[in-house]
Amino acid sequence: MLLLATYPSTHAALRAEQRLKAAGFAVDLIPVPRQIRSSCGFCLLVETAGTEGPVRDSGPEGLWTVLDPLPGNPRRRYEPHP
Repeated sequence: MLLLATYPSTHAALRAEQRLKAAGFAVDLIPVPRQIRSSCGFCLLVETAGTEGPVRDSGPEGLWTVLDPLPGNPRRRYEPHP
C-alpha cells in the first residue's frame, strides 16, 4: 500500500525519512500535493508493503492513502487513511 505522510515541519519530515529508510522502507520526499493541506511543504510517499506501524510511529501530522488516478485524469487521488 502506498501512503502519503505529512509532518509539522521540514525537520520532522527529514528525520522520519531517515528512520523509515533505515527500517527498509521505500521512501520519497516530495512536495505536498495541492489537494492536501499541511504545516510543512514536504511529505513522504511510503510503500508500506502491509506494515504501516513504523510510518504511524514516525510522528506524522496526517496519513493519506494514495489511490490510482481516475480514467482521463492523470493526477493521483488521496483519501484520509484510517
